[in-house]
Amino acid sequence: MSLPKAGDTVKVTLLNRETIEGVVEWIDGNGLWIKGAQRSRWVPLEALSMPHDSHEVEGVQEQAAE
Repeated sequence: MSLPKAGDTVKVTLLNRETIEGVVEWIDGNGLWIKGAQRSRWVPLEALSMPHDSHEVEGVQEQAAE
């Protein structure tokens, strides 16, 4: 998987299951700044490359989207 570039639109699901969608403003050695419609956030690079494990929510097995 190649890393996004400044100006690319991305959608990232973090380990806490929060989904961030927006435009990449800038990238440094450890992460990238995503400017979303609701808010902006710095996201670590490993959030882009790490597959998420399935989670159990209220007794129902959920598989994270890849």
